[in-house]
Amino acid sequence: MTEGRPVQKQRLPDKPAIHERGIITRTLGATTAVLAAMLLAVGVSVLVECLGIAFKWWPSNHAMTLLIMERGYIEAIDQYPLTALTPLRLSDSASAEFDGLWRSVIPASGMNSYVAAAINTVKLVLLRLSICLFVLPGFVLVALVAFYDGLVARDIRKYTGGHESSYVFHKAKRWIVPSLLLTISIYLMLPFSLRPVVIFAPSMLLTGSMIYIATSRFKKFL
Repeated sequence: MTEGRPVQKQRLPDKPAIHERGIITRTLGATTAVLAAMLLAVGVSVLVECLGIAFKWWPSNHAMTLLIMERGYIEAIDQYPLTALTPLRLSDSASAEFDGLWRSVIPASGMNSYVAAAINTVKLVLLRLSICLFVLPGFVLVALVAFYDGLVARDIRKYTGGHESSYVFHKAKRWIVPSLLLTISIYLMLPFSLRPVVIFAPSMLLTGSMIYIATSRFKKFL
């Protein structure tokens, strides 16, 4: 230390400001992620279909056969519609728009077994996507029931002197959205046909269980 010279305190660097994303940014980010996932599902499905034809895993009309089978699964839903819009009508509208698009791009001379398989695969993904949109209210209903039951279990634990578990709460909460998105992604890309109930019933059970565990294990006092 030099005599007579004031001591200068070392200034610490300022911490970078952390800006939380607003609701518009989060909505745009979620929308972009969903669109990217849809395009990825279409690309992977078309690639797998073409590889299956090339390696003789299935015939060239495999995608058309799947499309006919899965249309048959949801025709029964159209017989007992809950609203004016049904999965089959929605998928037919999307398919008609897609037909107009590819016919304006691909000439008749460019049609071969691979192009036809790719077109039918895209139609199959659109059909499955319409089913997913109509299945989402079922997930919402299961989530509401699981949330209510979890609150009841939480109150019972609170008044009986039980202890909360933040570890279980965070682990269960982390798997709620991925379990739904993973199910939809796998369903869109399946190279074979399954009834929607076989895919979505276990996923609803898993999602409801995660919501129930997360709600029931939340801290005792809000």
